[in-house]
Amino acid sequence: MRIGFYIHHSMLKAGGIFTYSIGILRLLLKSDEIKSIVLFTSPEVKKNLTEFDNKSKIEFSILNRNSFFTKIRFALSYFLFDTYTVYNKYSSGNKFLNFLKKFSISINPYNSLLKKSGISLFHVPIQYSPIYGTKIPVIITMHDLQEFHFPGNFCSAERIHRAINNHKAMYETDKIIVSFEHIKKDIINFYKVPENKINVCPPPFSENWFTTKKETDWQSLEKKYSISKKYLLYPAATWSHKNHIRLLEAVRIVNERIPDIKLICTGNKTDYFSVIEKKIYELKLEKFVKFLGIVPEEDLIGLYKNTSLVVIPTLYEAGSGPLYEAMRYEVPVICANTTSLPETIADKRFIFNPDDEVSLSNLIVEMISNKELFQENLINSRNRMNELSKIDYFKNFRRIYNHFIK
Repeated sequence: MRIGFYIHHSMLKAGGIFTYSIGILRLLLKSDEIKSIVLFTSPEVKKNLTEFDNKSKIEFSILNRNSFFTKIRFALSYFLFDTYTVYNKYSSGNKFLNFLKKFSISINPYNSLLKKSGISLFHVPIQYSPIYGTKIPVIITMHDLQEFHFPGNFCSAERIHRAINNHKAMYETDKIIVSFEHIKKDIINFYKVPENKINVCPPPFSENWFTTKKETDWQSLEKKYSISKKYLLYPAATWSHKNHIRLLEAVRIVNERIPDIKLICTGNKTDYFSVIEKKIYELKLEKFVKFLGIVPEEDLIGLYKNTSLVVIPTLYEAGSGPLYEAMRYEVPVICANTTSLPETIADKRFIFNPDDEVSLSNLIVEMISNKELFQENLINSRNRMNELSKIDYFKNFRRIYNHFIK
């Protein structure tokens, strides 16, 4: 079995989706049924994939997206396919629209790369494939449809962008993978996609998804980031649904009871960070909160292992990487009672209402001050990881692959 696997050119800023992609790739490498994997990515991202350089199963197919002519081809290809997508909804079967679709595919730089690769299918572990409509089956992972649940988190342009790209993803791909049942239900509900086109394939939750096994020691972290121990940790890009604002409000309350507690946040600083920054000053938390941005993986591992508590207050999550990472490293963690998080942590004592900063602050204080609860949290994480490690995660992917190979 020879398959193609896609690592997006902007993956390093994608946070959890990048680690998800690495986790799936490692899972595929362990399978004896997969003889070779062609890894499609960019020169910039390849520099961060050194762990796969000497893997006999891996072949790299590198596309320099910074080339002027490549940019032009992508821009024209996507414009034509989007035009086809929008107008085809109202006038299906139009010969001119079909011509636009075929022409857009022919000039897409990935078209020739896929043809030359000799792969049987193209696995894209993100919501949107870089190409549709080829003779090679395309499989995507749909991570979320949160715009239907939190439309206020998206401006008009973002909603239009997601509507067009979701439409392409739903109807132009051959199979849709989701990690959780609730996402499958959303797809069926909002897009009327046939149920048999969607497969629930949990990723290898018990495995380490980081690309490195190194960790930065505490002394180096302390010096590099000017931080001190006794801190809460929240690794998440600053999207509004990640709920940093409510966490800040909870930290202000906690700070009145535990004056030396700090909050450290890592992850990509989006445009929404300006709102968060304003809230920090409004709550007078400048001395107690640090946003470090994207940090090297070895630093993040070190931050996990030295934290007093990982807090995950997100309002919507397809699957929380930080939750699994905290449980893997057996560091204390609490999470919101949203989407898949409660079933992941599987203990009501360690979940909270993300809209209630008072109850959140109370749970934070209790976790830090109650040694017995603290230890029970670690035991729960250890037990959950043991349970998750017994699952055959590849079987669902195998079923999809074999469907297309046969």
